[in-house]
Amino acid sequence: MRLQRLSFGRLTINQRLFVLIILFIGLPFLLLGGYWYQSSTEAIEDFAVDTNRRIIEQTRLSLDTYISNLENTTYPFIHNPQIGQFLSPAPLSDYSYFKLNVKIEEDLFAPMMYGRSDIIGISLLGDNKRQINDFSITNEIVDMNAIRKRNFSYQSKRDQLRDFQILGMSEVANRPAITVARKLYDNSTFDYRGMLIVDLSLQQIGAICSNDSLGGFNVWIMGTNGRVVYHPDTPLIGTGVEESLLSRLQAQESSYFRHQESSAPEKIVLHELSALTGWTIVADLPLENLIGDLLMQRNISLAAAALLILIALVLVGGFSLSLTRPLSMLQKLMARVEQGDFVLPMNMHKFRNAEMSSVFQSFYEMTDKLKRLIKEVHTSQLKERELMIKQKESALRSMQSHINPHFLYNSLEIINSYAIKDNHMDISRITRALAHMFRYNISNADSVVPLREEMSHVSAYLELQSARFRKLAIDMDVEDIDLDRVRAIRLTLQPIVENVFVHGYRGKKPRYLGIRAYRTPDYTAIRIMDEGVGMTSETRHRIRTMLEMSVPLSDSSAQPEPDEYTSGIGLLNVHERLQLTFGTEYGLYLLDSEPDQGTTFEIRLPNHTMEEATVCTD
Repeated sequence: MRLQRLSFGRLTINQRLFVLIILFIGLPFLLLGGYWYQSSTEAIEDFAVDTNRRIIEQTRLSLDTYISNLENTTYPFIHNPQIGQFLSPAPLSDYSYFKLNVKIEEDLFAPMMYGRSDIIGISLLGDNKRQINDFSITNEIVDMNAIRKRNFSYQSKRDQLRDFQILGMSEVANRPAITVARKLYDNSTFDYRGMLIVDLSLQQIGAICSNDSLGGFNVWIMGTNGRVVYHPDTPLIGTGVEESLLSRLQAQESSYFRHQESSAPEKIVLHELSALTGWTIVADLPLENLIGDLLMQRNISLAAAALLILIALVLVGGFSLSLTRPLSMLQKLMARVEQGDFVLPMNMHKFRNAEMSSVFQSFYEMTDKLKRLIKEVHTSQLKERELMIKQKESALRSMQSHINPHFLYNSLEIINSYAIKDNHMDISRITRALAHMFRYNISNADSVVPLREEMSHVSAYLELQSARFRKLAIDMDVEDIDLDRVRAIRLTLQPIVENVFVHGYRGKKPRYLGIRAYRTPDYTAIRIMDEGVGMTSETRHRIRTMLEMSVPLSDSSAQPEPDEYTSGIGLLNVHERLQLTFGTEYGLYLLDSEPDQGTTFEIRLPNHTMEEATVCTD
């Protein structure tokens, strides 16, 4: 309940009024209208179903009577002596067989077909391969060979049939017919010896269905195999019933339900199963004919209700808009201020309400004060950052000034000369490397240099370390990078490499140091890898936090070791110089470090070349 109150309280006045109108006017009207519509529809459907169900039952009774009469008509064939002679396996002469055929047609077939227009033809066949077919009443040409083949196929399935059974649909003289069969047996042995097959037209069945229908809907018949036996729409006779309709018709012997086929109108389907024939008598009642007027009245009522609700919403909305419009404008202005936009229009919001005008005036005064305070804080931070940079540059210059360059150069040159004179080339190489390092430290006042100069400086430093540690393997791969075009900051790479010897191999002899350079779409990266003591998860977390937040390790809650603190200061110094010069997306990153497996750092530099930087500066 409390959550509902909170959610409702967050709505505007306009939204609250709309909700109240919908809940207490629109929703009750819709519920009552829906109940009225549903109850009326059910009453009309029940009345229509009860009325037409009697029609379906009468149709079923009429069809059962029709089939029963036909069954009774075939009884004389069972005990007739001429049928017994015809089914007898005893041989007959051609003349005797001819006389027997004439006798059967005159005494049995003719009385059965007399006065009945529904019989198309009669066939009599026995196990002795004898067969009589009488289709003389049919005006069309009948393919008697097809009739004989069909009759023999029925006879082969005789054991699966009842004494009298409807075989199904067939085609005689290019028109649909219903075929029924009577099994015949020998009166002396009572063994089945033949069959009587009768082909019926659909004329009588159609008359039964049409006489019992009231109009406005169709009465049709479905066979046991799911195909249409009779339908007022002649092309549908013999076709299969739709799968969804078939499953519902076969579910119950007698019922009714609503059904709709694709885009056809919805209809009520009544069906009744005949136990005698196995047929299902079906009636389609279009729903539109039953409740069409009711639907129109429903739609008119709903349209009127919707129009009234719309008028109410417009009136209430216009009234509440005069109250909520100033608040909505103030909310938008506050959202702009939250995003840092303090440039607001001062003269666009004028209202007749004095209280609202006073609120806007106070809001503008507040934003002016906030803008001044933020500007002051920003200026103070810039000055503080500038002072920090100057202090670090001053400290760097102070370190460099402690070395007398001329004295060192002269001394190292003398040592190099004696080394070359006495053929001590290792001493000469180390001396040149040391001289290169000193010269790089005190020359080139520009802070941004080509990456090649930084790599040369690191190479000189590694030359000295290789002389110290003979088993040190140095793996440097920077061939894919144009070292003359990529920008770097002087004295940023050497401190990281030095950190490997001081901290990476603490207490161990250095054995491996790798330097890899590669270029991505966003930056140029230089990785420094070692196989030293690595870092614990706590140390790794502290250094990453220090680099992300630009906070020295001494500011964290945990107390670091002295050498760890010194390492943190050096790493942070390199990281800050890179970010201050190139931007926060560049700097120093700790990629990986595991105890006794080594550490990997990565320096990320911009992809801008030295020439591009000069053009941008100009």
